[in-house]
Amino acid sequence: MKCLFLFFLITFNICNAQAYEKTLVSIYAYHLKPPFIVSEENHQGLYYDFSEYLNEKSQQYTFKTVFVPRKRVELMVDNGQLDGMLLGVNPIWFRDKQEKRFLWSANIYHDQDEMVSLSKTPTEYTGPASLKGKVLGGVRGFSYFGVDDLVKSGEVERHDTIGEREILMMLLAGRVDVGIVSRSTYQYLLRKENWQNIFHLSKQPHDNYQRRLMAPLQLKSIFEHIAPMIENLPDDPKWQAILDKY
Repeated sequence: MKCLFLFFLITFNICNAQAYEKTLVSIYAYHLKPPFIVSEENHQGLYYDFSEYLNEKSQQYTFKTVFVPRKRVELMVDNGQLDGMLLGVNPIWFRDKQEKRFLWSANIYHDQDEMVSLSKTPTEYTGPASLKGKVLGGVRGFSYFGVDDLVKSGEVERHDTIGEREILMMLLAGRVDVGIVSRSTYQYLLRKENWQNIFHLSKQPHDNYQRRLMAPLQLKSIFEHIAPMIENLPDDPKWQAILDKY
């Protein structure tokens, strides 16, 4: 009788645990740069904190941030194989200006691409034509609207590198006149490297945009579960404290 009772007790506990087991959801990210991904190996950065934030709010799902290179993301999207959500992106980047191909959250992080030069040789950007005759630093594989056309015509010389920190290093070495760096990364590196007063930011940025969460239509139920959480981010002191870390 005692053995029978233990059997039912164990069976009940297993079933109960399974009933409360959360479904795993991948949150993909391809921006391998601070503050979004500070360390992929150690899972440090704002994008990892975002998933942890959702995990504390949700009783149904476990969210996990996974770095995926941009080219692989594009293949997943183009082939309809995106089996998770994509973080830190914008509808324009994925040819979904009308927001009908995918589900889009409210803004998570407002960002902009700065035109950065050295303080001793400042460049003011007033449009692509203001870069004529300049040597521009960019990230390999990145597209820069308006500027790319001048690069193709030979009116702007572009030197590419692997990341935005490397663009700033090229500026310091005098290899380029101006570089395009996202404000989020620029501010993080400025404090980390103690680069105050070395660089100049143009009054007019190259671009400004919202970083949002994108989900395929088949994940609508999960998306609708977390959408209110994202809408509430600006009013949540805990999320603001996470932002202050970076």
